[in-house]
Amino acid sequence: MKNTIAKKTEGYGYKYTELADINKYCQDNGITYYQEVETNEINQKDYIVTTLQYGDTEIKRRGCQIVQAVLSGIKNPVQEYGSSLTYCRRYSLLMALGLATEDDDAQSLSEPKEATEEDAKSWTFPIGKYKGRTMKEILVEDEQYVEWYIREKANDYDKKCYEILTGEELPTEEELKEKAELLATFEKLIIETNTDKDKLYEHYSVENNTQMTLKQMKEAIEIMKKKVE
Repeated sequence: MKNTIAKKTEGYGYKYTELADINKYCQDNGITYYQEVETNEINQKDYIVTTLQYGDTEIKRRGCQIVQAVLSGIKNPVQEYGSSLTYCRRYSLLMALGLATEDDDAQSLSEPKEATEEDAKSWTFPIGKYKGRTMKEILVEDEQYVEWYIREKANDYDKKCYEILTGEELPTEEELKEKAELLATFEKLIIETNTDKDKLYEHYSVENNTQMTLKQMKEAIEIMKKKVE
């Protein structure tokens, strides 16, 4: 039995396997199926569940998690979700059937949008008290809210727009992780050296340690270590 399906359809800047081709494969091999969206009770994430039927045999298999996708060339959120759902259906079915494609096009779903200056200026909040208003104007009115949103809610595209508008380069995930690991040492040294936090934060022009850069925290730790020695 053939276990590889070729890609031949162009769309959104990449090639992908048509659902019709997989359906033909199923028909040729006496397989029927249906798919449902099922929410996992533990993590509350939605998954595509595929039920395969081979004659009297029925097999139920969970496949891809439905995620908020960012596809090349698409900026309409509804269209993005529809394309993501189609992708998840297609690959969940391939997974359930144990089929492989000639290569994996999953990268297209995680390809970050290339934000432009025009995109940044027109970016609006999709949720919250400033829903529908631009980041550009809220940066003037309520900069702390924007910083909170970027820290807690933003995706890579949102962050790119923020960087364009502010000229500030946001820390990478690795830098944030390293900073989190240093935080315990930082707080311990504050106590051991009886350092005045307010003066320390004033020196670095920040209000608290979360606003300090990784470089600033490393520098402060080294200074306090020398005091202990």
